Amino acid sequence: GSCIYLPIQSSERMHTYATVLQEEIEKRSGLQWTITNKFECKKIITLDHSPLPDLNKEGFSIRISNNQDSVIIHGFDERGVLYGIGYFLRKITAINGTIEVPEDLKIITNPAYEIRGHQLGYRPKTNAYDAWDRQQFDQYIRELAFFGANSIEIMPPRTDDDFTSVHMRKPAAEMIVDQSKICDAYDLDVWMWYPNMGSDYSHPDSLKKELDERHRVFSSLPRLDHLFVPGGDPGELDPSLLFGWLDKVSVVLHQYHPNAKIWISPQ
Repeated sequence: GSCIYLPIQSSERMHTYATVLQEEIEKRSGLQWTITNKFECKKIITLDHSPLPDLNKEGFSIRISNNQDSVIIHGFDERGVLYGIGYFLRKITAINGTIEVPEDLKIITNPAYEIRGHQLGYRPKTNAYDAWDRQQFDQYIRELAFFGANSIEIMPPRTDDDFTSVHMRKPAAEMIVDQSKICDAYDLDVWMWYPNMGSDYSHPDSLKKELDERHRVFSSLPRLDHLFVPGGDPGELDPSLLFGWLDKVSVVLHQYHPNAKIWISPQ
């Protein structure tokens, strides 16, 4: 049989990536590949990472060994391994009980763009689906990563025309926590689109209410790398108020996510 080889010192995230490959192979072929740190199989998929001369951040290479018994998926970094797995899955032919790997499978590639992402809203205004459960988001995010995504943008409750939907399996406040956890498991950057929905950003009472909400949202998320705040559409806010307000938001944000960045659009 075939197995997935991981070096002994591999991280928890590398084990996650190996499990992703294992699961996707089984879904498509019925084959159950074992994960091992020993070269004990006839056919081996090797997952490894280290900076190599032809690779850059998040890049990967794939090649077949000279004796045709191993496929080596090598990432510049851990993320690169995940993108290599995605490319490998797209190139193989999986039919009941068999996996065919192209004989000429060989590539060295690096990302053309630093930020590659999608907004996945859990809301009635569909850019993902308000009917999805955690497992469906997990599979969708996983497959976006297979095609090279490194960023997923979520959104807090109260930012849509409708706060809820009859299709929702759980409250939006809980689903964004799940989305953040899923992204962190695959090491994808978590963005949050957070328009200014309050009616007053000058009165102390109104500011406190808005900041309290951000404390609740930011503290609930296990991972948040970037906060994206549109200047309008919705939440029109004059620059004279917007920048002062975001100074206050940044203090709350960095209390829970010290390295997170704030991005502003003139939307």
